[in-house]
Amino acid sequence: MPLKSFIGKVGKGAATKQVYIYETWLRWIARGIQFILAIIVCGLYGHRVDQDRKAGNPQSAAWVYALIVAGFSCITCLFYSIPNPFSRMQSHRLFAWDLILFVLWIALFGTFAVIFLKRDDDEYEGTSVALMKCAVWVDLVNALFWLGTGGYGCFRTFVGRKVNNKIDHYQNKVEAGINAKVDHYAGAAANNFSMKLNPLRKETV
Repeated sequence: MPLKSFIGKVGKGAATKQVYIYETWLRWIARGIQFILAIIVCGLYGHRVDQDRKAGNPQSAAWVYALIVAGFSCITCLFYSIPNPFSRMQSHRLFAWDLILFVLWIALFGTFAVIFLKRDDDEYEGTSVALMKCAVWVDLVNALFWLGTGGYGCFRTFVGRKVNNKIDHYQNKVEAGINAKVDHYAGAAANNFSMKLNPLRKETV
């Protein structure tokens, strides 16, 4: 029955939509924070790189590395924000890339922590030490965020099947209940409609 099938699908979707929508919103929020932090890092380290470029000085490898890591992070966040880009392949299954970025951010944090955290000078090679100390902690926050999303992706990948089975079980229960109600109300409506079309049917049966 087309009407029954349509009502069943719409009803089941409405009942189970909230199960997935919270995960989607949390994913977008996390990726948004990661994107904003990466943009901040681009600004903090990009200023020094731009100054060296304008002055014709050789580029410092550490600062260029910071821009590369931040750039990869920005691109990754934009890519992950696309809903289900690989059809059945969801973004959490790419958790290994999140963990790789975590390692890159930790390396970045360690590099600049060694240079700036114990330095009391106002400037270092034309760069504000106070500003770079702030950048070091932003690097650490970035690393922790990528560790968090990578860990969640790993958990979701290997435990997700059990979670999906429970959701499917819940969907089936909802669909069975909706189908039962559709059968009840649609059957009664069909009988009433038939009686209106043929009011003599009851007398002739």
